[in-house]
Amino acid sequence: MENKKVQTVSKFLLLLVAIIWGSGFIGSQMALDAQLSSAFIMFVRFAIATLIIGVVFFKDLKKNLKREHLKGGILIGLFLFLAFYVQTVGLKYTTPSNNAFITASNVVMVPFIWWVISKKRPSIKIFVSSFLCLIGIGILSLNFSQGFSFQVGDLLTLLCAFLFACQIVATGILAKQMDTKVVVFLQFAVATVCGFIMFMLTDRNFTAFASPKGMAAVIYLGVFSTCLCYFLQTTAQQHVDSSKAAIILATESLFGTIFSVALGYDRLTINMVVGGMIILASIILPELQLSKKVEKK
Repeated sequence: MENKKVQTVSKFLLLLVAIIWGSGFIGSQMALDAQLSSAFIMFVRFAIATLIIGVVFFKDLKKNLKREHLKGGILIGLFLFLAFYVQTVGLKYTTPSNNAFITASNVVMVPFIWWVISKKRPSIKIFVSSFLCLIGIGILSLNFSQGFSFQVGDLLTLLCAFLFACQIVATGILAKQMDTKVVVFLQFAVATVCGFIMFMLTDRNFTAFASPKGMAAVIYLGVFSTCLCYFLQTTAQQHVDSSKAAIILATESLFGTIFSVALGYDRLTINMVVGGMIILASIILPELQLSKKVEKK
């Protein structure tokens, strides 16, 4: 019973992560509107997150951080940075709706990646829920009046989706083997170093620090969308399978749409309502399976 309560709380934490990530779309848009470069945003948001985790959990990190943890931390940090960077580059060569939809395809990739690594096939309902979630995101994201065209940017975004899927699976594995704070700190530190290198290679505009609106948005992204969210994700994935976690986390597109409508960036459409209902159904479906198992016991 206690284990079930822990799983329920963990799923709620993942849903909270999706909600905050949804608001992060607005934060990113505000930072871009303030003329901040993608490289600057990525570097600073990860630097802020690394600093917070390093200061708050300094004693724990000093005690639990071991040399054998470095490989896992570097791997997950690279997945995290590359996924964000490839997504940003891909957005330059495709539409925002295509970018959002294809990125969300990681929800379908995760069960297969987990199957290959663990040698354990996820249940049929997990596969059905994953594809159902993807359909819902497609209805939510795509503008059917303009059609769906596949471009170079879409290929890059597909790579981005694969990298995010790898990050989710790797987090699920490492979260059960390492201290949560160590996993989070290492991936942030690696992403910060990569972000700084990319910033120095492509931008080097330090005057961006003087932008009040831009920095306010980046600080929000660093504290909430990055530091808090990835800490909660890593903690929750100690008790939730990667495939189920991916479905819950994929609802960020739904919450991003809700925030966008609420703040006047978009208007409410039938696509949003239908897509949102399908996404919610995809989350409920795996839980119905759990309920039946409990009844049989």
